Amino acid sequence: MGAGVKNKILQGSSGQVLSGKTKILSYVVLIIVSTIILYPIIWLLMAALKTVEELTFNTWGFPRNPQPINFYLAWTNAGLGRLMINSMQTATLTVIFTLAACVPMAFVLSRFKFRFRRLTYYVVITGMMIPIHAAIIPLYILVFNMGMMNNLTMLALIYGAFRIPISVFILESYMSSIPRELEECAYIDGCSVFRVFWNIIIPLSRDVIATVAILAVINAWNELMVAMLLISDMSLRTLPIGLASFLSEYFSEHTQLAAGALLAIVPTLLFYLVAQEKIQRGLTAGALKG
Repeated sequence: MGAGVKNKILQGSSGQVLSGKTKILSYVVLIIVSTIILYPIIWLLMAALKTVEELTFNTWGFPRNPQPINFYLAWTNAGLGRLMINSMQTATLTVIFTLAACVPMAFVLSRFKFRFRRLTYYVVITGMMIPIHAAIIPLYILVFNMGMMNNLTMLALIYGAFRIPISVFILESYMSSIPRELEECAYIDGCSVFRVFWNIIIPLSRDVIATVAILAVINAWNELMVAMLLISDMSLRTLPIGLASFLSEYFSEHTQLAAGALLAIVPTLLFYLVAQEKIQRGLTAGALKG
């Protein structure tokens, strides 16, 4: 946490620096909240370093004889390398489909007035109330009838389609706040609608677009149920399906599952750490309505 953020936290609403007791209380609260957030990851690490027997009888304690080999076994037994490649491919295609559909749609809905514009907008964002798992049976029937089972492109297309409502909501909210004088000046200088969209709106919306892309990546990376239903080919499994293979009717490798889960969240943690500022700026900007 940067010094600027700490100073903001430790300032009152009037901008005055808080007293010593209030600072201490603030740090105590932050430590407690951080511990609550980090404890699941810490417990996962402790579980990954135990044997199955020790995890059974010493569930919450520290490992007495750490077993780092569990990470190697998890990587090789589940083929995590191949799974990560499949998940990266799916996430990349999801971002492409999401942005290709949502950015132009949000631009039209935010910058043009036409009949049924608001109705179209409300119909689109109503999709936020329909979770992807509520449509899992129709999705399965549709994909099966199309002969597109075991197809990562189709899986990414489905993920992208269900990201449209929230993405349009975020993008349209921000694009509506961009001053119209900018595009009016561009039109006077002879710019076409496409050039205004490409040279003005997209550069000004890059933080919000990055936020939409990042959220789409995280969603595609973590989704399990739809992927498990539509992907049965072992070579095309995504990361969540591979992790689920550690648990079956006849055996359960909980320690390897914990190790695999830790390895699986490392890319998303690194991704978020690199992109957290863009996410914060994008969500804050998207919350402003012009």
